[in-house]
Amino acid sequence: MKIEELVLGGFGKWQDASFRFAPGINLFYAPNESGKSTILQGIFAALYGVKRDYVKSARYLPEYEKYRPWQSGAYETIITYKLAGKTYRLHRQLTKEREEARLFLDPEWTELTDVYLEDRRKERNFIEKHTGLTRSLFTDLTWIRREPLQAAEHLIPTFTTAEEANPAVQQILAELDREVAVIGKKERAENTLLGKAATKVAQKEQEKENAKAAWQTISHLTLQIAEAKEECQQLELRRSRLQQRLDRSTGQAKALQERWQRSHAPVSQQDWEWWEQTALSEAELAIHEEARRGFTQVNMPTVAVQQGDDHLVPLQHDYEKGAQLLKQREALHVRLATLAVSALSTSPRSTASRSTRQGNHAKRKRGAVLMWGSAGILSVFGLIGFVSGHPVLGGISATAALVLFGFGVFLLRVKESTGGPKQTADNDAVQESQRVQEEIASLDAELGRLVQRWGASDWDTFLQRREELLKSTRKQQSEQLLSEMAKTKQEADLSASWGEALRSLLDQEKNAHETEQSKLRIEIVQIEERLQELREQMARGNGEMAVHESLSLSRATDELEEAQAALRQLQNKRDALQLAREMLQEAVGEWRRDSTPAVNQQASEIIEHITGGAYRDVRLDPREGFAVRLLEPTKQMVLEQDQCSTGTIDQLYLAQRLALVHHAKQSEPLPLFFDDHFVHYDEERLRRTLDYVAMLAQEQQVFLFTCHERELRMLAPLLRQGNRHAVHRIG
Repeated sequence: MKIEELVLGGFGKWQDASFRFAPGINLFYAPNESGKSTILQGIFAALYGVKRDYVKSARYLPEYEKYRPWQSGAYETIITYKLAGKTYRLHRQLTKEREEARLFLDPEWTELTDVYLEDRRKERNFIEKHTGLTRSLFTDLTWIRREPLQAAEHLIPTFTTAEEANPAVQQILAELDREVAVIGKKERAENTLLGKAATKVAQKEQEKENAKAAWQTISHLTLQIAEAKEECQQLELRRSRLQQRLDRSTGQAKALQERWQRSHAPVSQQDWEWWEQTALSEAELAIHEEARRGFTQVNMPTVAVQQGDDHLVPLQHDYEKGAQLLKQREALHVRLATLAVSALSTSPRSTASRSTRQGNHAKRKRGAVLMWGSAGILSVFGLIGFVSGHPVLGGISATAALVLFGFGVFLLRVKESTGGPKQTADNDAVQESQRVQEEIASLDAELGRLVQRWGASDWDTFLQRREELLKSTRKQQSEQLLSEMAKTKQEADLSASWGEALRSLLDQEKNAHETEQSKLRIEIVQIEERLQELREQMARGNGEMAVHESLSLSRATDELEEAQAALRQLQNKRDALQLAREMLQEAVGEWRRDSTPAVNQQASEIIEHITGGAYRDVRLDPREGFAVRLLEPTKQMVLEQDQCSTGTIDQLYLAQRLALVHHAKQSEPLPLFFDDHFVHYDEERLRRTLDYVAMLAQEQQVFLFTCHERELRMLAPLLRQGNRHAVHRIG
């Protein structure tokens, strides 16, 4: 196996760093803290990832957190290696949240990821399937360091005693060994498959017992729920009946309230019929009948005096007619006075002699004085009539006074006519005056007939008769009004008495209904509370049944049988693996007889070469993790490696690793890794060791990390030869 290139996209201090390696020795020379060990861990992480090989409490190695990228970026590696004539490119994303590994085949970069199936940990294990070595075995064999082997118990299957051993058989044996650890030996172990299966069987047995108890509980709950449902049905029927009674009582109470309000309104004959027809009880009907009899007695018909009303209407008609005639008569008197004044203003002067005119003027003056005296007297009478409340008499007197005054003025101013048109105008005025006087006489005659019809001699007597009739009529109307008011008061008293009695009865009935409603509501509330309790009880029961129904007895029995079958299968597999392990132990015994001498011989040759013959005999004990023991040649004492010097201990570990890697069954040599391993070597032993490493580098790839110039100086002649070796300076 040859590693050609390593790319650290993000690993520890390295970011986007690329390293190409030579097929022989790759010498990394740099001071401490420059990143040499990080490159070595990067190679292991690129090949195997950073997960543990076998079942442990923690899934990831401590190196996972140690070599997280120092800078922001992807936690990833890319490694290119050659194996069995093929070149592979393995790309890994190491971040837990998006961990991924992809394998490509050069030169076409054909992806082979899906060709390799995942194991139970979702790992494809590319390198393990290529080399047959887990990460622990690979580092045990190839990483030369002063530490015991990490997977010594898994190292035996990597050796063989035959030249043509089948690697597949050894891989199967190693897998069986891992499976034994995974399955476990004891059923009480919690982290093994066998322990988990035994725990599952115990759990299923308990679930079966729980299912039996659940079936009994379900039966009991079913009976309780059925009883609760039956009680709910009875209570709901009872509540429905009570609700009907409550609704009926509420309706009756509402009807009583409406009747109570209606009892305040006036009652007509139709209302009495309605009250009696809709009476809600015999007591109420008796109240209505008694009140109705009282109203009947009060409303007995009475004989009313209507004579005054019979005479008052025609009298009022004649009064209005007489008043109209008087208005017309006054208008005619005014017309007559106007004519008189007009005649006086238009009378022509006489052409008679002056003496005659003077004589006539004296006569006219005396007549005018006489008329004016009469007009004054009539004016006094008219004023007295107006003051005494006789407007008609006052009006006639005033009119006559005005007429006499007008004639007096006319006599003083009249002139003797000489004939012609002026004489004609005077004649027309006289004729108009006569016509007006005739109309006045006609109106007086008609007015006389009107007052005589009522037995009066004049208009004033008529007015007196009218006033007496009005007083009589008003008296009759007042007496009738008082009678009606007394009747109304009696009706109001009867209505109030009836209303009070009725409302008292309605209040009693309403109180009885309210008491009944209160009792019904209390009982309904109690029923609803009980129903709620029953519903909650049924809900709890159904919930418990739902919980217990998930514990099916038949399913629990089937699962128990499946768990028992799985446990038996694991037990059989464990027994088979233990049998294989026993057979493997026999193979170990054979290896001790056959292979151990060869491994010990190889280790002895290596230690003799390194120490220059100071030590020649080394033994590896496979029963104790291939612990190294050394034979001290002078005293012939067997020394444990801890009893040796620091440099000798390092050399014994080197001999141990090189001997084991020499006998590991690999189709191709594995690379070797030295990380500051030669610190405690003296000059001579270092030179011999480097000579041996150079010999190994002819076939194997070697990675040598150092912070000293000794290795660089001693290997300088070799490193200058061709391209098989390379020096990598860091920092």
